[in-house]
Amino acid sequence: MVKLFLLVVSFFCLITIGGELPGDNWKASSLQAGDVLSISVFRVEEFSRTVRIEENGVFSYPLCGEIQAAGKTAREIGKELESRLSKQVADPHVDVFVTTWGPRRVYILGEVKSSQSMELPTYGRMTALQAISAAGGFTESADLNNVAVLRRDPKDAKVVVRHSIDVSALASRKSGGDDFLLCPEDTLIVPKAPPVFVTGSVGNPLTTYIDSQRPPLCSELVIRAGGMIEGADPGKIVVIRTEDNGKQLTIPASLKVLSAGKFENDVRVHPGDYVFVGAAEHIYVLGQVQKPGPLVLAPDKVVTASQAIALAGGFTPVAKESDITLIRDREIRSINLRKLYHSIENMERDIELKNGDILFVRESMW
Repeated sequence: MVKLFLLVVSFFCLITIGGELPGDNWKASSLQAGDVLSISVFRVEEFSRTVRIEENGVFSYPLCGEIQAAGKTAREIGKELESRLSKQVADPHVDVFVTTWGPRRVYILGEVKSSQSMELPTYGRMTALQAISAAGGFTESADLNNVAVLRRDPKDAKVVVRHSIDVSALASRKSGGDDFLLCPEDTLIVPKAPPVFVTGSVGNPLTTYIDSQRPPLCSELVIRAGGMIEGADPGKIVVIRTEDNGKQLTIPASLKVLSAGKFENDVRVHPGDYVFVGAAEHIYVLGQVQKPGPLVLAPDKVVTASQAIALAGGFTPVAKESDITLIRDREIRSINLRKLYHSIENMERDIELKNGDILFVRESMW
């Protein structure tokens, strides 16, 4: 187990975070392993050769030994050969041409329409956005803020450097902004954005992915989740968001303001947000009433015991109006509503109900 742990740690230690702008040191015309060169020396046919650059970036040439070719241009190789051959040949003139270019692939993975490998242009450059476009563009669940390119360090192939790209920022610049140039063997990874969760008093609690470039409104997501069910309180909707530093924010997202035309208060939902639709307050009227069951308390409205009985359809003919049980916070008390109806002074003592209260109307024995 210890050996496995050390192996995993050593692997991740090879990935570093890139600092300087990548791609500036590589040229499309630079030679690399796998390229095939045609070399000719003017008026010296016996020195004409076709060579392939080996995996270590070098090739061998008569009278010159090994030539380091990777990273140089064909013209630079010609100049170096002329310098070395000048000891054997008078005023040599060397021409070097690339007959076959080795593979110059990049790899695009993750939340794009078509994950694939693709060839870089032979005499040009390809940017990150161009590669993503060639792969069909982003999926709806792509996280544009955390795209990354993995690139091997040219000085140490065992080290992989991770370069983060905020593609949303690149795409939004007036100048086009796509200044991240890809190099051969780069791996461009587009991660999946965190989903959005809609739960609480909705018809169909929802887990979905949203377009981070066009974030939906809270009201849109509530509708996608089947709308608010009976008993939901449009004033008790919150968006719970976790910031980059781990701090959690609770953002009020009351939809009551929409009925007043204040659409600017409809909250934009971000990837990873939780949308919670709270329930309205309830009281319960049971026993000898016409319509026993829960009653929804309208927000900011006071309901008394006698009003709750009226909302439940009133008493049945056998209801005992003088002995009604109120259960609140595990405490039980008795209410005599008969007296309330016989005197205006008694009406002032009508009990104001709270969320969760239970009224139980007993049956009169005679």
